[in-house]
Amino acid sequence: MRDADDSTRPAYSEDGVDLTLIRWMLSLTPAERLATLQQCVDSVLRVRAWNSETRLPANPANPDTAPH
Repeated sequence: MRDADDSTRPAYSEDGVDLTLIRWMLSLTPAERLATLQQCVDSVLRVRAWNSETRLPANPANPDTAPH
């Protein structure tokens, strides 16, 4: 069952959790949720690959800490 007016529903819980994201994810089908998760995983893997290719320093404020 869906509320007729979402503007009366809080956007955040008392703990600061973004309830709009939870509601959005619950509005998706299980297959859509898995596709969204797979896109996130693919993004993380791409960033890891780029980081390993460019050999970024562990601490950008101190470039001397780059892995050798």
